[in-house]
Amino acid sequence: MSTIFVTGATGLAGSNICKQLTARGDRVRALVRSPSDAEPLAKMGVDLVEGDITDAKSVKNAAAGCEAAIHSAALLGGSSQDLADFEAVNFDGTRHVLDAAAQLKMRRVVALSTGTFFDLTGGLPLEEAPIAEHPSDDPYTVTKLAAFREATSRAAAGQDVLTCHPGAIYGPGPVPKRALARTSFNRVLLAGLRGKIQRYLRFPVTWVFSEDVARGSIAALDRGVAGERYAIEGRPEDVLSTAEGCNKACIVAGVTHRVEDVKVSDDPALMQEFGPTLVAIAKMDRGDPSKRPTDNPTSRRLGYYPVSFESGLAALVQWLRELGRLD
Repeated sequence: MSTIFVTGATGLAGSNICKQLTARGDRVRALVRSPSDAEPLAKMGVDLVEGDITDAKSVKNAAAGCEAAIHSAALLGGSSQDLADFEAVNFDGTRHVLDAAAQLKMRRVVALSTGTFFDLTGGLPLEEAPIAEHPSDDPYTVTKLAAFREATSRAAAGQDVLTCHPGAIYGPGPVPKRALARTSFNRVLLAGLRGKIQRYLRFPVTWVFSEDVARGSIAALDRGVAGERYAIEGRPEDVLSTAEGCNKACIVAGVTHRVEDVKVSDDPALMQEFGPTLVAIAKMDRGDPSKRPTDNPTSRRLGYYPVSFESGLAALVQWLRELGRLD
């Protein structure tokens, strides 16, 4: 039995990671800002330690006695972004976890990242693609890229660190309030199901079921290799636009509403409506989709096999109905 330190434990990815770790018999220590908001985690046996990822001392104190860490805490992109806030959570928070792991001699850190700053136009899979020459300058991408560089530099220096890069996470979460946060893809899908979204920017979305993100992250903890990166995404055939994702959810739920795709442009109204991160993602050149590699290095290396989008949506719809959030 291992004791695993988890950050971002109340979030959609982190809460599912806690659930799966405890289910297999591991002890879990979670850094949380408000223990009262993390009551579902306490009920499953997670040891809650009050603190903040932006405070190095509280991170180290919470991590003491843990053998490894899964770092999923992050500030996500939204319509309003303050660079200093993003730096404090996404970059400094990552440094604090890596510093604590080194000082406490943890055997491994799995850091959850993103795929928004890789150049996928050359036909290489995300696991092997270079960083884009001109990545987006929105605060989310800037700070997540800085955190990724920090993790890879630590790995090159000998620390056992690896990164996981989830796609757009959706699905049930043990902490419903956080699983349905304003910036979550769950919130977007729910708005589509309720008919509150009429249109959405068109860009390919690599949907991934929340429980699959947890499974992939734990597989990386168990079987990953220091310095490697792993794409924790859904099936290649399930890469769809947000509007298409909402429409599939509506079909699964028996809802007649449909969402329209919108092509990105320099119209300031789009920036106001969707925010800088989504506009930047929509403008990214992803190359010819027909030339994307069919090989999946993460599946080969970790034995990671995601569920279908339809299966994940069925679980999401059932969960939303159980919560009383969907008729």
